[in-house]
Amino acid sequence: MRPPLPHTTLLTLLLYAGLFAHPAHAELQPKQVVILTNAKSPESLAVAAHYAAQRGVPTDHIVRLDLPFRDNLTRQEYDDLVVSPLRRALKERDLASSIRVVVTTYGVPLRIDAPILSKDEKAWLTEAQSWVKASRTRLGHIRSAFEQMTPDLPQSDHPTNVPAQEILEIARTATFLPRVDQAWRAAVQQVQRLPPSESERALQELLQLTQQYGGWGILLQKGTGTAQSDISTDNPTMAAWRKLLEQTSPYWAGFGREPIRSHRRLIYRWTEHLFGLRGVLEMASAEVDLLTYSYADASLDSELSLLWWDRDLYPVAWRWANPFYQDSSVNPDDLPILMVSRLDGPTAEVAKGLVDRALQAERSGLQGTVYFDARGLKAKDAADTYGIYDQSLRDAAEVVKQRSEYRVVLDTVEATLSQPGAAPDVALYIGWYRLRSYEDAFTFKPGAIGYHMASAEAITVHDRGERGWCKNALERGITATLGSVGEPYLDAFPEPARFTTLLLTGKYSLSEVYYLTSRYVSWRMVLFGDPLYNPMRGRSRPTGSSAMSLPVSPSDQSLGDPLARLAQKHREQDSQMARLVKLLLDAETGHATSAR
Repeated sequence: MRPPLPHTTLLTLLLYAGLFAHPAHAELQPKQVVILTNAKSPESLAVAAHYAAQRGVPTDHIVRLDLPFRDNLTRQEYDDLVVSPLRRALKERDLASSIRVVVTTYGVPLRIDAPILSKDEKAWLTEAQSWVKASRTRLGHIRSAFEQMTPDLPQSDHPTNVPAQEILEIARTATFLPRVDQAWRAAVQQVQRLPPSESERALQELLQLTQQYGGWGILLQKGTGTAQSDISTDNPTMAAWRKLLEQTSPYWAGFGREPIRSHRRLIYRWTEHLFGLRGVLEMASAEVDLLTYSYADASLDSELSLLWWDRDLYPVAWRWANPFYQDSSVNPDDLPILMVSRLDGPTAEVAKGLVDRALQAERSGLQGTVYFDARGLKAKDAADTYGIYDQSLRDAAEVVKQRSEYRVVLDTVEATLSQPGAAPDVALYIGWYRLRSYEDAFTFKPGAIGYHMASAEAITVHDRGERGWCKNALERGITATLGSVGEPYLDAFPEPARFTTLLLTGKYSLSEVYYLTSRYVSWRMVLFGDPLYNPMRGRSRPTGSSAMSLPVSPSDQSLGDPLARLAQKHREQDSQMARLVKLLLDAETGHATSAR
């Protein structure tokens, strides 16, 4: 499991100190839940009926789908057998604007395969790959030319520490372009220092190279040192380019979420005019990633968070930032995100038990011991995610000590809790890192919550011989857990201190805690347990007062009419593309006329 980008811990530290007040919070209600069940499986129907009866979910909130009884669906099956009928059912039952949570049940497939490229998409991918190769090669030559203008400066490479085959194309581009930019800036400074007798020729060469590098966009920037030339800023040519940049600027930002489906050569041609080879490389790199489906598989539940999003509105090829995550902000113009949790396990009886034990813990209180299994790692720098997460485990232990009466066991040695009986009476467990090799060290109290941060621990919960954490913990009586159906990368897991802090407030249900502390949707993670479960409701230790407040719950977000908003999104998308194409075609006509 490779480390991703660094994370902030400010929110968690503020929460430790009790600096967050508790706002008025509308508790997640059973009427905001829809239950998804497999109509072909009596066991699935029984789990759905049991949950509805125990939690008071209206029976018309049970949606029966005709699904194959297996762990995975193709992307086409997911669209046809899950998305379309579920949208239709919610619309027909007048539930589209009120449902916040989808509960998947035993018998509903767990994973979705990556999509298969269409004939057009294959052609676009080949084309984008050729543009990446050509523009990167030409930019390499331009970089060398910039460096030749600064012969007295040392030339140094900055190789990435991540193997090229293991990162996205846009990440390779993000590593490459700063080197070109550094060489360009050094060349600008060098030309500015030249005496007048030498500067004119050097300036002309610099302007030519700069235009190839960054297009008219960079030439027209003030303060770059390249806006001064023998062409006056009042020149009609300069004014025309500036006007075109201003007119088209609102529309370029939309590229990067989906491949360019029409007028491809026109758009790439004008990308080079306006933003140079740098812009071409960035756009083509994004397209390569959007059309490379190595990372496009997902858990069904995580993908279902985007029920109201069509595939052309988000990058299905990669994970999508969860707007509910604490450090994010929800765009009111975006389509809604749903919370999804799963009642599943090796058997239907295990799945039902998740509900029964959650209710028992809510009635009697969650008893037992809290365990954090760290490894004693120290963060080497802000990008050392292993060290950051290990520190978060230690921070979580302090949170529990300060905010509860629980007995806390913190293990900070490399070896995991592995011996039978090593962790009895678990109320909460978070730790790592034994990959898909469950160690039978735990006994779980009713209501116990826990997760193990390792890859593919939820790839299945049904196979008898499966050794992953999720299947075995569920089988042995844990009430709520989470895991991944593939390689998730470490930052896909909730940071332990964040998760623990919000759980202990008693202000959020299980699903809300998970979605407030998880960075991604349309990814490989899955949450097991009753989404309404809140073992700390009315039992949290009071904190200090402050003007700051806890994060707004996902269940408090406004949904509006998702289907109407979806139709509006498509109209806006089509309109923006049409306006951009018209502006570029008009500019191309004018450009050709002036050339004659």
